[in-house]
Amino acid sequence: MHNVPCFPILIVFILAIGIGSTAQAVSPPPCRTPESIGLQTKPDTSTPDDLDAIAALGARYIRRGFYWDKIEPSRGEFDFKTYDALIEKAEKLDLGIVAVLFGGNKAYEDDGEGGIQTAPGREGFANFAATLAKRYKGRTILWEIWNEPNVRTFWRKSGKHNSEPFADEYTALVKAVAPAMVKADPECFVMAGSLSNYWEPSYAWTEMCFKKGILDTGIRGWSVHPYGVKTPEEHVVGHQRIRDLLKQYGKPDFTMLNTERGFAVKKTEEGWSGGSEELALQYQCWHLVRQYLIDQMSGVPLTMWYEWKGVKFGLIAEGKPRPAFATMKILVQQLRGYAFAERIKTESDLDYVLRFKNPDGGQILIAWTAPPPKQTPDQAKPHEIAIVAPTDAKQLSVVDLQGNPSTVEIRDGKIRILLSGAPQYIRLPGSGK
Repeated sequence: MHNVPCFPILIVFILAIGIGSTAQAVSPPPCRTPESIGLQTKPDTSTPDDLDAIAALGARYIRRGFYWDKIEPSRGEFDFKTYDALIEKAEKLDLGIVAVLFGGNKAYEDDGEGGIQTAPGREGFANFAATLAKRYKGRTILWEIWNEPNVRTFWRKSGKHNSEPFADEYTALVKAVAPAMVKADPECFVMAGSLSNYWEPSYAWTEMCFKKGILDTGIRGWSVHPYGVKTPEEHVVGHQRIRDLLKQYGKPDFTMLNTERGFAVKKTEEGWSGGSEELALQYQCWHLVRQYLIDQMSGVPLTMWYEWKGVKFGLIAEGKPRPAFATMKILVQQLRGYAFAERIKTESDLDYVLRFKNPDGGQILIAWTAPPPKQTPDQAKPHEIAIVAPTDAKQLSVVDLQGNPSTVEIRDGKIRILLSGAPQYIRLPGSGK
């Protein structure tokens, strides 16, 4: 497995408190826990109490829609009250924001189609985006232009998913928006894409946008929503497809971010991996951790879990935390300060043993097995593997996804691990914490 290096971060340093403070360039976080963990919120799930709980859980980013017609309810008149409060609260909690610039505005374009297709619409949206970039200059905000513009769910209702007209219209929007934002704040981070699904039509649509020059507009990143496959391990193939296209079109070092992906606990068109619905809560725990680890292994510096609250995908549903809530908490506790180092070679490509390190010399192995591609989570077959032990210890401590401790034996110089679809944290002895 080729280890893709993470992109360096330019630390955001706030020089002045308040709206419009100045700072160095804003960049995505480093590939390190928990800085690279985020949660999707919505208008009714990003209250001050929600943000308190998200920060306490250990996530360091939220993703939130910045709706054009809510911020500019009348042409040229802006209402920042809701977003000022959100950003101020997030900043106090050391939470960054993936801000999705989204939605139409009847004052500029009123065809009822969704998306933006006209010059007045593009001009108005670009001014809206630039106004935000200027107002929130220096804040830890990663700006994302639109949500899933390759599908008619969020773009033009009468169009066709992944079509060339969608690529034309979206690229035209980005060509108007990105330069306007960079002019308003040369140090802002703007990304495009928000690509829905990892499948062939979506890759083709991505290439259409690249051919039309979207990568040369001033954006600094490409965002993906890797639905459309059953397992997190299949994201590796999709991530590489996007990286290959970026390289082909002259941007091999472009940042790629996973700004939305969740695994449903109820049957739905997207995000359902199959298997027994009675075990869906367990599978959600597996996939939450595995998705994050796969992104870290692939050099993707931000993983936004969909979603904070919600019946189908949420860590919290109907006011109660699901098992995946505790799973995320344990993930942060176990890997805080650690970064991906290598994937240890095993006999099967379906077996994953990842080594993470921290600056103090601490090392943790995270191990699991995956089902074959396109198969359901129950097809991850438990079995034992043996790997060379990098220690003389006879026994190592293990923690499972819910924080339960156990041990694993070392015999004949090898760690013998019983793998399943549930990752386990195996801490190696040493000077690190």
